Amino acid sequence: MSNASPSTLLVATRKGLFTIEGRGAAARLDKAMFLGDNVALCSVDRRDGAWYAVLDHGHFGPKLHRSTDRGATWTEIAIPAYPPKPAGCTDKDMWGKDLDWATKNIWALEPAPDQDGALWCGTIPGGLFRSEDRGATWTLIESLWHNPTRPRWGGGGADQPAMHSICVDPRDPRTLVVAISSGGVWRTRDLGATWTAHTKGMRAGYVPPEQAENPENQDPHHVVQSPSDPRVFWCQHHMGIFRSKDDLATWEQLEAKPSSFGFVVAVHPREPDTA
Repeated sequence: MSNASPSTLLVATRKGLFTIEGRGAAARLDKAMFLGDNVALCSVDRRDGAWYAVLDHGHFGPKLHRSTDRGATWTEIAIPAYPPKPAGCTDKDMWGKDLDWATKNIWALEPAPDQDGALWCGTIPGGLFRSEDRGATWTLIESLWHNPTRPRWGGGGADQPAMHSICVDPRDPRTLVVAISSGGVWRTRDLGATWTAHTKGMRAGYVPPEQAENPENQDPHHVVQSPSDPRVFWCQHHMGIFRSKDDLATWEQLEAKPSSFGFVVAVHPREPDTA
């Protein structure tokens, strides 16, 4: 889901993309777009009002569309494409399977506020891409793709690693945090030139104990940053709910009832300690 305006909600479903207008009892279904198609993700760029929709066509792969007239018409644009695998490269995932350098799906799409028209995109098999022309072309962030821990990243619910969370720091547009399932939580402060893992306090219960704290073994299902206090992050991890109150220096696990397992978490817009 994505807020297109204070009174418009975009809802992506397996049966299409819908808009809901109004609030409370006055809310009503307004538009139905891509009816019958699996809309995996939608996003709104508040800088120019553009709407983006990711369609998952299964065997035929993902497609990306942009609308500049609030969904009245849509234009298909490029999807992030991986470069050819270098000759002789034997890139395998943590299970020992050959890893295709090909976009299997798009799991995250966020505006990049450091430049007009720029976007960030997270994909399966775990790559981060950037566009500087509203999605017309994309470039793989090779510094993260060639991170020495990536061969140890593994698929969580998907067959291959999925980059599903992108948090652009409101204090500095050059800083963003990404989360990979499963591959840990990483931050760059220089638009992706360098990366640092931030998983201290997380622990994976599905690997040998001596590997339980390794960054690449962490399976964050979703990570969000508090808009009212950017030092606070929340994470729905495979092992439960974690929160960082010290700008990712450490994470603490919270007791969650009735269940500690899930796939999403949302932080209150004005209360950083409420999710």
